[in-house]
Amino acid sequence: MTLDPAIVTQVLDTIEPDIREGFKGSFRPISFGRDLHGAGLADEKSFATSDVLVVAPWVLRAQHVGDFLGVPATYVEFELRGATFVQVAADDPGNSDKWAYFRYIDYVGALQQLGVTTTTRPALTAAEYAVWSENRP
Repeated sequence: MTLDPAIVTQVLDTIEPDIREGFKGSFRPISFGRDLHGAGLADEKSFATSDVLVVAPWVLRAQHVGDFLGVPATYVEFELRGATFVQVAADDPGNSDKWAYFRYIDYVGALQQLGVTTTTRPALTAAEYAVWSENRP
């Protein structure tokens, strides 16, 4: 069973304001959309739904105008990409007070677009961590 399309629309209508509010002061929004890199997904569609979950990818095109993860304003225009997962209450799916929001946000991609160098390293084994921990300053 899937959610009533009206509930899915209600959920989707909350995502953009939530993302814009969450990054207020850091970014000046230029545009917002739901996009899967050319997958042909229309803006009004979600990527996946079930009887209690709606998943929607999104893209916020913005200008970096304030502190973001410790990086002062660069005034660079970039795309912040992510996906929002909204779990609705099975017993009361239309009641947004009972919804739980979970987000994936590509922070590394955003930082790279802002010109911040990021590095990654492989995970340490327990033995490697013990040696590292003993030798750190």
